[in-house]
Amino acid sequence: MACAAALFCVNVAAQATLLDVHGARLYTQTFGGGAPIVFLHGGAHHFDTSFAQQRDFFAAFRRVIGVDQRGHGHSPDTNAPFSYRAMADDTAGLIRQLATGPVDIVGHSDGGNVALLLARHHPQLVRRVVVSGANMRAGFPTAELKRRAALTPEQIGERLASLRADYLSVSPDGAEHWPTFAAKSWQLWLTPVVLEPADLAAIKAPVLVIAGDHDLMPLEETLEIYRNLARGQLMILPGTGHGTFEERPDLMNTVIRTFLEQPESEKGKP
Repeated sequence: MACAAALFCVNVAAQATLLDVHGARLYTQTFGGGAPIVFLHGGAHHFDTSFAQQRDFFAAFRRVIGVDQRGHGHSPDTNAPFSYRAMADDTAGLIRQLATGPVDIVGHSDGGNVALLLARHHPQLVRRVVVSGANMRAGFPTAELKRRAALTPEQIGERLASLRADYLSVSPDGAEHWPTFAAKSWQLWLTPVVLEPADLAAIKAPVLVIAGDHDLMPLEETLEIYRNLARGQLMILPGTGHGTFEERPDLMNTVIRTFLEQPESEKGKP
């Protein structure tokens, strides 16, 4: 059982289903009961691999909803390219189908980008947001962007070979789809601008911004996200890389729970 704090570790039965959303079928798991939290996984990952040490902790007192975005994890792919905005819209459609009312959102890496876009464009569905390792732009010089964009699916598949086994273990699309999935993920990561400062400024929900001090994203970009939010809070984890949920699960779980349970008057900037 993956659980960061034994005190809160419980046996939770999963309810898993494929929901039709905007022409895609999204694999959705639900654990526990109570106020809902939607977890949004990182790029080329899925719920089970992104939040293995959060699921049981939060399901002890909340309704945990894990989503595999289209083409990721157990969700079959479509012909459309991967898009952060499309993933945010898909997630919004899923929340509406589940009829949960406003939810708390926890997103890691790409899932953090999706969480912020969800809060920006579907504010009525979002209560509070936690993001870790989110970014505003691809962060490569123009020449490097062009070089990376020119790689073939086979070359990209080799670059991402460390992720292949996890993909094959659950994907309904089979091994032959791996180069396509890898190439679509790679192109997503080359999105020149993920979020504009104006997008962040328009978010009214309280947002906790987290990053490791050795994260993939520059600390300056994490600070830029935080500073543009109307109701932002910030935590930088010392001695931590991009994998904050895996590397520091006890601390992450405690801090996230504290943030989500803060009285409304204590949230965000004064």
